[in-house]
Amino acid sequence: MTSILGPRGTPMAELGGERAWRQRVIGDVVCSFQWLDLRASGDETAQGEPEPCMVLFPAHRRMETGAYVIPQRNAYAYVDNKGNPTPQFIRTAALAADTMGFTMTDRSSIRRMLDIICEGIPDLIDMPLEQPAALEVRQHRMGIEVTARACGKELHSEVL
Repeated sequence: MTSILGPRGTPMAELGGERAWRQRVIGDVVCSFQWLDLRASGDETAQGEPEPCMVLFPAHRRMETGAYVIPQRNAYAYVDNKGNPTPQFIRTAALAADTMGFTMTDRSSIRRMLDIICEGIPDLIDMPLEQPAALEVRQHRMGIEVTARACGKELHSEVL
């Protein structure tokens, strides 16, 4: 599992693992389909609710790399209705490679980004708009959580 870090190094989102609706590893790139709150990450055009996204990140975590996120609402900008990369996406594939720590000028890295994203767009489009309750992860609360139980029944719980 990887995290997107926000201001002051605080985790903005956990990537992959139990948060993923679907996930595949292609070589040294993880392609995870999950719901992200993009407004909390600084995207002013986002709705404020978690939205379906395709997230690409290196399978082997390195400190100087990031994740490349494609929201479902922007899928049309990457692949046309026949499944071919759009001219706009071909120009931005180098940016995706660079974001994940691959060489921007290496044609094979750019070609891999094109292939991985074109292959993943149908899954991105098939994602439900609402995140299933089974994939929601409880937010961590600050403090110590104390629970009183008797005979296997929870009597009281609070955070100190």
